Amino acid sequence: MEDKLYKKEIWLTIGFSALLLLCGHSAMIFRIFPGLCKGTFWGFPTEYIVPILLGWFGLAVVCVIMALILNKFDDEMETYVDGQSPDKP
Repeated sequence: MEDKLYKKEIWLTIGFSALLLLCGHSAMIFRIFPGLCKGTFWGFPTEYIVPILLGWFGLAVVCVIMALILNKFDDEMETYVDGQSPDKP
């Protein structure tokens, strides 16, 4: 069980780190693919509005989801540690 929890923790960390990096550095998409800069979104150029939306609101959504999932994971770890303690009441 301990190995399973550690593997889950590692995968959660890697997954959320990747999501946070993608949201926070979304402006690089328009540097890598300059052909995407031709359109508009809500009347704004895509290279301006998409990084703002992903940077502000995208990061906020990812952080809320991350907090909920990691709180559940923390409860799993706490349950496991409480089950392992020799001086249970």
